[in-house]
Amino acid sequence: MAKPSISLPPFTRSLSARLLVLTVIFVLIGEIFIYVPSVARYRVVYLQEKIEAARIAALAVEAAPDQMVTEELRKILLVHSGVLQVSIKRDMQRTLILVSEMPHAIGATFVMADNTPWSLIRHAYSAMFGDGERVIRVIGTVPEDREGISVDILLDEGPLVAEMLDYSRRILQLSLVLAAITAGLIFLSLHLLLVRPLRQMSDNLVTFRRDPEDGTTIMRRSRRQDEIGVAQRELRVMQQRVRAALRQKARLAAVGAAVSKINHDLRNMLATAVVVSDRLATSADPEIRKVSTPLLAALDRAINLCSQTLSFARAEEPDPERGEIALAPLVDEVALVLPPAQIDAIQWRNDMPGDLLLWADRDQVYRILMNLTKNAFEAVAAHGPGGTVRVTGGRDGDSIFIEVADTGPGLPNKAREHLFEAFSGSVGGTGLGLAIAHELARNHGGRLELLKSDPTGTVFRATFPTPDAPGRKK
Repeated sequence: MAKPSISLPPFTRSLSARLLVLTVIFVLIGEIFIYVPSVARYRVVYLQEKIEAARIAALAVEAAPDQMVTEELRKILLVHSGVLQVSIKRDMQRTLILVSEMPHAIGATFVMADNTPWSLIRHAYSAMFGDGERVIRVIGTVPEDREGISVDILLDEGPLVAEMLDYSRRILQLSLVLAAITAGLIFLSLHLLLVRPLRQMSDNLVTFRRDPEDGTTIMRRSRRQDEIGVAQRELRVMQQRVRAALRQKARLAAVGAAVSKINHDLRNMLATAVVVSDRLATSADPEIRKVSTPLLAALDRAINLCSQTLSFARAEEPDPERGEIALAPLVDEVALVLPPAQIDAIQWRNDMPGDLLLWADRDQVYRILMNLTKNAFEAVAAHGPGGTVRVTGGRDGDSIFIEVADTGPGLPNKAREHLFEAFSGSVGGTGLGLAIAHELARNHGGRLELLKSDPTGTVFRATFPTPDAPGRKK
């Protein structure tokens, strides 16, 4: 079978590209959080090294006779220490040890002992984004110096800024390399673990949608134990159930077509039998008339079964053509088509409020009432002579309900388990009436439910949403 062509998004808009870009961005963000304090730390180390170099230069001067050095040695000491001036503070007395020939204006003063993490970051970035032409004064100590001498130096900030920028460039290059390597590894892992299985599932869904009855289009069994594996197995189960349902639907459609043809011929046969039975009912022989009464009832039930089976075999009910219905007169119409013998033997009560109106399909609501009412009469008749069938209704919040109650023996537990399934939800009948009524109620966005069923009787309620109900289309 040829693989179907699937319109996939371009790589720039694909899930893989998004994962790659997001990975690079997150790695760079992490590097930024590392870089910000590291560049401040780099500046502190640089200044501390200058203080230690200045202290060594001061020791060289102090070791000279009378602390006097030649001009050439002074320049060498200043150049190698990288400072412009060195002062030593000992016992609250500050002594100038080395100084360059030219005086310098001090742009800023920094005391190493007074720094906080935030001040170090602020000073580092103010230097980097400055012009780099300041002369700064730095005061600090040498940790190894047991005399506790404070070293006071002046230095040009330009070399410091240059080294910080060079350090930043190295960090940036390293970050890009790390981001590329990390993003590549994460991208490859996610592609193998997530993207490729999702693409396979997408391909399978498209293939299955085009021919769901083909067994080769079902998702292959997955051995993965993670969430993707669960999704693949559930997709496979769903496809198997859909395929089975479609095959069953095809078989039922064939059976329905055959039943429709048989139903047509059977109704003609039953009509002939009814005509003959009517003639038997007018016979002068009382025994024949006695036998004809149950025979006519049986024929009526058989014809009703044929009608209900044909109605249920339809593919689906049409969309309701809604209009305003006065429910009380509609209930009276239902009573007119009930067998007179049932009306005479059972008390019939139409307690529907006269002003209750329903926005629904009149024919479909009529069929709901007819099925519920006929079931109620059959239940009461099976219980013996007497009994009552009552129809009422009202408004409950954003819906209108219709209730059909009878004083029959109630439904057995087996019938309740499959109440609205065809051929299983009725006492002594086919259950098609309840199945059809349930489908018609759902067709209106409502529901049919069993409110009560016990030895004192059964109550069914059909609920319909009103046009102004929340989320209801008018």
